[in-house]
Amino acid sequence: MLAAQAHKPILRTMTDAPPHTLRAAPVHSPHFPKPLFFETRRDHFNITDTTKWQQAYYVNATFWTPGSGAPVFLCVGGEGPALDGSVVVSSVHCNNAVEWLSETRALMFAVEHRYYGCHNMSACPYSPSDEKPLRWLSSRQALADLATFQRHATSAFGISAASKWVTFGGSYPGMLASFARIKYPRLFFASASSSAPVQAKLDMTEYNDLVADAYALPSVGGSPACKAAIARGHAEVGRRFSSASGRASLVALFSELRGRQPSWLESEANQLRFSGGGVAPFPAQSNDPRVFLTAAPSEGSV
Repeated sequence: MLAAQAHKPILRTMTDAPPHTLRAAPVHSPHFPKPLFFETRRDHFNITDTTKWQQAYYVNATFWTPGSGAPVFLCVGGEGPALDGSVVVSSVHCNNAVEWLSETRALMFAVEHRYYGCHNMSACPYSPSDEKPLRWLSSRQALADLATFQRHATSAFGISAASKWVTFGGSYPGMLASFARIKYPRLFFASASSSAPVQAKLDMTEYNDLVADAYALPSVGGSPACKAAIARGHAEVGRRFSSASGRASLVALFSELRGRQPSWLESEANQLRFSGGGVAPFPAQSNDPRVFLTAAPSEGSV
């Protein structure tokens, strides 16, 4: 997702006032939008389950005018840190949508996923006492939540039929964003789906191929020599898997294998456990805002 910029627009301070009368507060205010809630079903596909729960969402209506026909941006939750009010102002989740608000005059929402975050135990579809608390965790249920929210927000915020809804998300939420457009085309006009593995595979080797290509790029501190060195190292590890002496040398060489017997590396499954994600720390994706880079890598470093 795009990084936040310093010139963010003002945001709306959440009050008990109707949505169209929310007051503006400076962007530097520490009071990000507070969660609002809408009622949705615990199980959208079981008519005998009448349990409902309160799902959290956030809103930024800074530039939006009711009845204007301006678009509606819907940020889909579902991965990374739990959503808070910053998601509709400046965050890693859907900040490209935030940056387009002033240009498009759009209304922006962000809906918390039913399991990733759960605003509090009173705002979750399950409880610790449930026999199978994960039974309602599925993409089908999450998509039905988004459809329920669209209908709720259309009514609560007076959104006209001229306003087109666009879903946003990255990775798993990106999958949900695209699936929402496919499954509910009458509700969602378009989808911005970033880095979303919409075709699920058990072993997505293509991801590692792209990571390898990235290590050849000087722009991220890599080089062709860096990529070649990583490839040679992994090829050598693969060669050593095939002999008893090679497996013993790997156990002696890598701290991750300390305490293991060389015979542990005889099975293909254990070979993958050890080397499938790389035999050394190769950070391919670090987008958690709680992690900070202390120094930029030098050009050509491995």
